[in-house]
Amino acid sequence: MEVEIRYDNQQFRLRVRDDGEGIDPAVLSGQGREGHFGLLAMRERADSIGDRLVVWSEPKAGPEVELRIPADTAYARAAS
Repeated sequence: MEVEIRYDNQQFRLRVRDDGEGIDPAVLSGQGREGHFGLLAMRERADSIGDRLVVWSEPKAGPEVELRIPADTAYARAAS
């Protein structure tokens, strides 16, 4: 597994790559698997704060998940 974190004045980006077998295309398309909510939940959480989650995979190629968060959201200070 490989994890990459990049950040600058425009965005924060987190990318995770796995060396597994890949994810079924039906799961990636949003249909998911019965009883499994991981990707769906991650997408919903990203959407809820205006972020972008991209999941890429091909058969026999480990999946890659990337989260991009705009700087104004990622670096916002908590209210005192």
